Amino acid sequence: MVAVEAPLEIRVGGQPLVITMRTPGHDEELAAGFLFAEGVVTSADQIVSILGEVGSDASTREELAAGKIGSGDRVLVELRGTPDAGAVQRAQRDFRATAACGVCGKESLDDLDQTLPSITSLDVSTELLGQLPDRMRPHQTLFDATGGIHAAGLFTLDGEVQCVREDIGRHNAVDKVIGRAMLDGAPSLGDRILVVSGRAGFELVQKALKAAIPVMVSVGAASSLAVDMATAAGMTLYSFVGPGRGNLHL
Repeated sequence: MVAVEAPLEIRVGGQPLVITMRTPGHDEELAAGFLFAEGVVTSADQIVSILGEVGSDASTREELAAGKIGSGDRVLVELRGTPDAGAVQRAQRDFRATAACGVCGKESLDDLDQTLPSITSLDVSTELLGQLPDRMRPHQTLFDATGGIHAAGLFTLDGEVQCVREDIGRHNAVDKVIGRAMLDGAPSLGDRILVVSGRAGFELVQKALKAAIPVMVSVGAASSLAVDMATAAGMTLYSFVGPGRGNLHL
């Protein structure tokens, strides 16, 4: 069994915004989370409708051999009012963003910047944080089947799992769980913990902070920029979590 990777086009108001490579499933959540992370929308109230559309054609063997991967699927988003033009421009990418990188396709260094809300720092025991990857693990069915899928999960502050999503792109998995919470009408994620199955890169920390998430746990190691961004914002970042170990960055 291999992990599915396929293109998804997100359209806003009938206009193409981005093409990303992802694992099919929960595409509406992915679109909502992506639009929120990029600042195109700031709340679910701005979304009038969000509808997934399955592509009608798949690449033949000959087309794949020639480097063509087909048109893929689409998510069609209609917004209330006109979105911020600057946010739309920053979110637009002239080429495919790969599943490996949530910032690929950005055209300038300024495009990496995001306006982040203030967060309320929370003190959560490392004993609890260290248990969360194991609590997320039973929900990683695609990983069990393929070994090539990332996961992200939202937990309450007492360690109750709220939502787990999987994707070949770790940033996509994070967009899916944040998008799900957003579509469910969560007013804030300031009382949630984000857990990711891979490393804590700066783009994942940035997405978490954009949603005002105060605590993040990663199975993989954290990067220097992720640590700097988290500690500057007051986020509790617990990385490289495994049996009897973890790095607490404060």
